[in-house]
Amino acid sequence: MAKKRWFKAMKNNSHSRVGFIFLISMVLMLMSGLAGFSSANAEDGIEAEPENPIFIGQAPSSSSVPTDQVIITYQPDLTRKEGFDPANKQIVEKLSAASGVSLQYLRSLVGDSHVFRLPNRFSTVEMQIVIENLLALPEIAYAEPDLILTHTLTPNDDYYDIQWHYFSPSSGDYGINAPAGWDITTGSASVVTAVLDTGITNHAEFVGRTVPGYDFITDIITANDANGRDNDPSDPGDWVSAGDPCYEGSFEPSSWHGTHTAGTVGAASDNSLGVAGINWQGKILPVRVLGKCGGYITDISEAIRWSAGLTVSGVPTNPNPAKVINLSLGGASSTCGTTMQNAINAAVGAGATVVVSAGNSNSNASGFTPANCSNVITVAATNRSGNKASYSNYGSTVEISAPGGDGNSTDWVVSTYNDGEEGPGNDAYAYMAGTSMSAPHVSGVASLLYSYNPSITPSEVLSLLQSNATSFPSGSSCSTVTCGSGIVNAGAALAALVPPEMPFKNFLPFCVKK
Repeated sequence: MAKKRWFKAMKNNSHSRVGFIFLISMVLMLMSGLAGFSSANAEDGIEAEPENPIFIGQAPSSSSVPTDQVIITYQPDLTRKEGFDPANKQIVEKLSAASGVSLQYLRSLVGDSHVFRLPNRFSTVEMQIVIENLLALPEIAYAEPDLILTHTLTPNDDYYDIQWHYFSPSSGDYGINAPAGWDITTGSASVVTAVLDTGITNHAEFVGRTVPGYDFITDIITANDANGRDNDPSDPGDWVSAGDPCYEGSFEPSSWHGTHTAGTVGAASDNSLGVAGINWQGKILPVRVLGKCGGYITDISEAIRWSAGLTVSGVPTNPNPAKVINLSLGGASSTCGTTMQNAINAAVGAGATVVVSAGNSNSNASGFTPANCSNVITVAATNRSGNKASYSNYGSTVEISAPGGDGNSTDWVVSTYNDGEEGPGNDAYAYMAGTSMSAPHVSGVASLLYSYNPSITPSEVLSLLQSNATSFPSGSSCSTVTCGSGIVNAGAALAALVPPEMPFKNFLPFCVKK
């Protein structure tokens, strides 16, 4: 009940949401403590890495950017009078009295218009009242707010301002430089990114953003949906409790892991709702491979092949092959098994880039699979300051890093979520941290590269990402030896991508008149 009350407060007062976020975080941490990050036991399969979410709640309704200036246009006959001065103290006081707020004259515009400053920024509704009061004066011909416009490719999603992990890299905010990338492309509907995870929920941020996926879990107990493989990749929840054969604790709520990772890749963006995804136009292919306590390598390997458009016995052909495959999962294993490696090789051979998380054990990633597989992009996690996240695996098998969050919960990664403890409840948003959050940042950027030039190869994608990564800051706990080539940089990678050459046959010869 307390959570629902916080959701209501968040929804009714968007301006104070950051304060509520912090308070929610403190309450939850005091109640349950921050759980440590542990590696998965992969003796029989692969488990998703556990990241404990801090709820943000349901997205508040969007509003225009508040402004503190108003434009006033006087009647022409008044301005033509000798000695008329719009900055005159008595005139300004009359306007202030009529509008109900204290106005300050700033400057004139072309014609009979002038700009006045309000004492603070007013919302659209508040400004409308000021405008109506001014228009009641006979000497005022027209009044309008001096609107504040933002960059057209900065999304208007309610929580974008706390998605630091997308910001341009700077001291204390080492994001992926997404806005610079969006200046070049916001994606393409023809580019599909497969998210192999727990499946996804029916979240509002995914409406129109997905293509038909598949549930590859064969074990009914693991699947938790009363059946084996089918064409429904929905996440029924992966909660575990006493009595479950894979769990020794009392109760652990559903992770909604796939919903969170998919949101980073491609939640609906610039839709005045919730969070932004990295690829605004591309499609998400939800593929369910993880259920209660994880998933088997056999299921995951076949899902990799299917996602890339390859044939899997007993499963209908995937009509929407993925150019990028995200695997935010892993388990302890000294080597990459043949089954997994063969599936990855086949997917890459089919033209797909495979991105995997390094793992959350603060250990060498060479001891975890699929992070130690060949032909993948293994992603370590960095924090907001550009350091290695305390939990992140590291080592020579890591190709690149991306934001995963660390420390305070408000420095974690914000994305789509669900508030159900067992089965699906309401749409929600949450902070989570882990290399599972890092991998979809790289997958999202890779999908933008494919959107800009569909003909590039997986090896070219890796080269572009690595050669244009943001350098780790001076004194960082990350280096090119431990955390890959740097922090993924969407803007730099896209800027370095040479546009595809236009075939000569598309050009018409000049007609020269003799």
